[in-house]
Amino acid sequence: MYETIPFAPQGAVLTDIYEESAQFPTTLATKEGLRLFYQSYAHRHDTVKTGVYGEKGLEQVEVISGSGEALYPTALAVDGAEWCAWGEALQGGWEIRVRCRKNGSWGEIRTVAKDEALFYPRLCAFDGKLLLFYTRQYKGGADALCVELTENGATEPEKVSLANEVYRPNACVGGDGRLYLTYDAYMDGAYHTLARVLNEGTWSEELRLDNTAEWTTCSTVIPAPAGATVVWYTFGYGATFSICSADLSRDGKFAARPAVTITNNVGWYMDIAAQTAPDGVQVLAYTWGKDKVQARIRRPGQDWTLGAQVSFEDIHCAVHPSLLIPEKDTILLSWQFALRNGHYDRNAQAVLTRFTPEEIEKRGNPQTEIAENTFCLPIHKDKDLPRRTDGEVSAWLARNGYTGKLLFGDIHGQSGISDGMGTIDQYYHRSRDKADLQFSCLTDHDCYPDWISQSEWELMRTTARLMNEDDALTCLLSFEWTPNEFRYDFGHKNVYYRDDNGDIFRSGDQGGITPTNLYASLKNYRAMCIPHHPAADWGMVSAATDWDFHDDSVERLAEIFSRHAPYEDDESRSKFTKNIKKMPHHSVQEALSRGYRMGFTAGSDSHQMEHGVEGGIVAAFTPTHDREGIWDAMYARHTYGTTGARILVSLKIDGHMMGSELTRPAGKEVTIDISVLGTSNVKVDLLRNNQVLKTWEPGSDCLDVSLTDTGVNATDWYYVRVTQPDEHMAWSSPIWIDRA
Repeated sequence: MYETIPFAPQGAVLTDIYEESAQFPTTLATKEGLRLFYQSYAHRHDTVKTGVYGEKGLEQVEVISGSGEALYPTALAVDGAEWCAWGEALQGGWEIRVRCRKNGSWGEIRTVAKDEALFYPRLCAFDGKLLLFYTRQYKGGADALCVELTENGATEPEKVSLANEVYRPNACVGGDGRLYLTYDAYMDGAYHTLARVLNEGTWSEELRLDNTAEWTTCSTVIPAPAGATVVWYTFGYGATFSICSADLSRDGKFAARPAVTITNNVGWYMDIAAQTAPDGVQVLAYTWGKDKVQARIRRPGQDWTLGAQVSFEDIHCAVHPSLLIPEKDTILLSWQFALRNGHYDRNAQAVLTRFTPEEIEKRGNPQTEIAENTFCLPIHKDKDLPRRTDGEVSAWLARNGYTGKLLFGDIHGQSGISDGMGTIDQYYHRSRDKADLQFSCLTDHDCYPDWISQSEWELMRTTARLMNEDDALTCLLSFEWTPNEFRYDFGHKNVYYRDDNGDIFRSGDQGGITPTNLYASLKNYRAMCIPHHPAADWGMVSAATDWDFHDDSVERLAEIFSRHAPYEDDESRSKFTKNIKKMPHHSVQEALSRGYRMGFTAGSDSHQMEHGVEGGIVAAFTPTHDREGIWDAMYARHTYGTTGARILVSLKIDGHMMGSELTRPAGKEVTIDISVLGTSNVKVDLLRNNQVLKTWEPGSDCLDVSLTDTGVNATDWYYVRVTQPDEHMAWSSPIWIDRA
């Protein structure tokens, strides 16, 4: 049956891209044939589907999950039975569910565990037992748990991790017959890859496998002749990443050989999968720039071969690889195909392809992994991020009459849920402990490289809630509405909710395909949306904001600065950005000149977890350090943006802070108070109606000034722009004066 599956680039397409989005495919070799499992997203609902690959493609397709939103199916064939496990979001929490197929029919759905947050199930057969590993996350921590599955139920969960916070457990039976376990562990301010081995019923100590200062994640463990091999990837600042492996063995004590780097480059996205053939040949499959799946093999006692492309030889998306090696010299790869970015339908489909170790050895080509993705390259590697001490900030706030807090955050960034590097939990940890941010928002794309499904949205919601901590790191539920990746060039907008009750309105949903529809949907919640990179012109498609659409009740802010460019006007540039091509008349000043009353924010648009470092940050004046306080401050436009330096900026008119709307009689003077405390010498411009009204260069890092103005129009708006010799900048939100 395997001969009917072509070698790439002629893979066998199994699902209908126009009927559903088939995500996270995985396969089993069964008596009936090759069985495919996948997460099916259709009609705003996620199910686990399965079918058998036959002469007519995928046959006997059926739904095997329950009524909730199913996430990340995994499968294993054992003793003539087929098992599938998945996470399922239901009202009030999550369940780990399993189902068994035996003697040609599926048994009932069984709930193995029920809790607030249960993710990442993995099946493993060991010593005549079927084991299921998964993650239980909670406020302040996460554990790896294990249960034994039987046809009658499951045992009580056993905690199999020692570290305080672990995610994504993976297990296998090594070549020495022992059970090996790996997982991600957050410890000492970074993520590490840890391993344990079960020896005669006793778990070993935790062994750290990585030897890098970078963060490591998404390990998979596979059999090796003398034990096991672990593969993972690392990522660090500068968009760098590497795929690494380490061999584990007992040899009298649990030990690991030094980790080796298999490949490395610059990029934003990574998926890895690995398996071992019956003859001991190890196979590795991994994504490369979201555009292709590469494969390598390693024969016993040898090094990994060069990478060979095993997905379609085109420019579309190839992600989420999964490997099955049912017999010697037969490697089956399932992976997810989706159309590339720019005006395409966003459903994905499952693809199967077959190859042999010899074909990988023959086709390996170092040139396929040399080119760096210039779009992903870091902007300014030596960017300093100066700041004032907490005491200086407090004194400055008191001097300017502020009784609340001034908090700094990054509200624009992606993870591996869409087209970024790393996981959701890592995103928030990076925000708090690496970037030292006080609030953070994960804004993964709704539709690239595929739809954020309902279960993924629930994963995002749950993780944001658990990682949110008042007076430490505030995490707002959010996403990025990305219509140009679907069909329409309306511009990207980030959506933010005040609490947990928000829904995702995708650019392809009935309620989200135009900005007007999006605004209407958001009005059912306490929500706002923010246009970002408003003048960005990708060339292939436009990512610029269509300013013909606007609703002041939900569109309260605009992004004035990110990794792509400064967007104050058509001409502005910054060494801290890529200074990409701009579409004329789409800047923030254009929105203001149309009469739109929008405050300013800045963000990173990080895809490699450089939030708070790459691009900009936003400052918010808020009475409290919690979700409600920060969301309310954003909605009230009590914010300003900077290029990353924590410059202190205050603009008040007649005692009212930035973002305010005031009404004054015609001809009446208003008093404008400006206070700036920079991180270097400052130049301060006061702008009225997008034109510089007055400039100060005090020759120091501070400016405190008061002046009066009568205005010139029925409505005038004022804002402050700060520039430093190190090229760091800041922009206050405007204040509007309506003349009665």
